Amino acid sequence: MDILDLAEQGRLKRVFLTRNKLNQAGIACHITQHACGSEPLFIEEGDRLYFLNLLKSSSQHYGLELFAFCLMPNHLHLLLQATKDNLPRAMGSIFQAYAIYFNKKYKRKGHVFSGAYRQAICLDERYFIAASAYIHLNPYRAGITDDFQAYRWSSCSLYTTQIKETFMNYRYILAFLDDDISKAQEIYAELLNVMANSDIGITEDKNFLSAAFKQKALRIVEGFGKFKKDNQFSQGMLSDREIENKINELKTKKRLRSSEGREARKFLIRQLKARGYKVSEIAEILTLSRQAISNTLNSKA
Repeated sequence: MDILDLAEQGRLKRVFLTRNKLNQAGIACHITQHACGSEPLFIEEGDRLYFLNLLKSSSQHYGLELFAFCLMPNHLHLLLQATKDNLPRAMGSIFQAYAIYFNKKYKRKGHVFSGAYRQAICLDERYFIAASAYIHLNPYRAGITDDFQAYRWSSCSLYTTQIKETFMNYRYILAFLDDDISKAQEIYAELLNVMANSDIGITEDKNFLSAAFKQKALRIVEGFGKFKKDNQFSQGMLSDREIENKINELKTKKRLRSSEGREARKFLIRQLKARGYKVSEIAEILTLSRQAISNTLNSKA
């Protein structure tokens, strides 16, 4: 049984979803955070403004490159890139500061967020654009607004109509579509309209960027820009399919357990660990013992 079979059966999380937060400078990722249960995360306009100010100050303090955001009533989405090895610290600081503010303002105690934030790695330019589109379409798909471009609490207008100086680096993603910013905005708006009227299955549950969404959205995105084959966001990380092919190749050649395949084995293990898999899960994927996984990681050769 290969990695994709395990993921589809729910026995393992998808490669894009990391359980242990990946902390490496230069990696772009989609962050989500939810309120506890059905509790609201933002009640008044001032709450959203406070959180956006937190984002702005934290992006400067921690060296975060912010590309897109959307604040929903009980959860939020961020698309960002950490320029230093401090993403967990930065996110922890932002969410803790907001929780303190929220509890003090509304005279409440206890947790504001449901748990640790979730992180999905953007593996290439297509996925980067698809993730931004998913984020911007959230209010529309949730029935909060009929005009996703006019939704105040997202960065969508920067991608479709407005051109202004802001702490959000919206120009970076638009440059994938066209060198002319105005034309790129027109293309992006068309992309959103196509996705909004398609059946790509964006739903308001915890399974953000589901497999069904990724497959359909990436096919749509392909028609809206020219993308590089090399991967500048994932810092040497393999895609789902590349990992699966590597595993199958080593299994076919019976090199997973051989001394000759040690380096390839170590490389695959590191790839899986970077995505948040536990040693026990990696052992199941590679059909090796947990001790073998640990020995491989600790070996100098």
